[in-house]
Amino acid sequence: SALAALPVVRTRLATAPAGAALTLPAFLTFYLPLVLTGMLSLFVQPIGSAAIARMPDALASLAVWPVANGFLFMIRSVAFALNEVVVALLDRPGAYRALLRFTQVPAAALLAISLAVAFTPLSGLWFGSLSGLGPELTALATLGFAWALLMPPLDAYRNFIQGLAVFAKRTAAVSSSMILFLAVSAALLAFGIVTQRFTALPMAMLAFAAATAAQVAWLWAKVRREAKELAAR
Repeated sequence: SALAALPVVRTRLATAPAGAALTLPAFLTFYLPLVLTGMLSLFVQPIGSAAIARMPDALASLAVWPVANGFLFMIRSVAFALNEVVVALLDRPGAYRALLRFTQVPAAALLAISLAVAFTPLSGLWFGSLSGLGPELTALATLGFAWALLMPPLDAYRNFIQGLAVFAKRTAAVSSSMILFLAVSAALLAFGIVTQRFTALPMAMLAFAAATAAQVAWLWAKVRREAKELAAR
């Protein structure tokens, strides 16, 4: 990484026009919310596992949870780089509209892939043949995945808006959106635990999908003004 960055440091950074000096308070205001976001995201997995263990069909759901969630994460990861791409390119002319149009492409593609896995024999191929789950666990994994199929396209938009927030130096919106994600998912998981009416894995997947939707809506509300300004340039 150091060798790859060396030409940039010697050329572009050495000749970059001087702007306002970066102070420690300004740095911490920008950086600490991002640190908090990363730390809070580590709670998602244990919260999900703890809730699943307390809902109906817990043993089978805990057995399937790593397989279904891991496959879901693999699909979602396609959109993760949008965050950095938006931060890097948003200052270019016409970038906002171009990046938004591009975001719609992986969002639509990920939705199509999720639908195909949830409602075609592809689920049996992945969860049964490749992952080695039995017929009952394959059916449970497919059902759980179906309840979370909106997460991958939502992640595409979340990373786009999150990049916009970082570009606009609204990093506090990023951390507050993660707090909201945890609050919404915890509330829905608690509802599943209290009522004891829903199978654990589908309920957990639904909780996280709903929390992701709430996170996207929160982020958009926080940076909507900046988005309008960038779209008008």
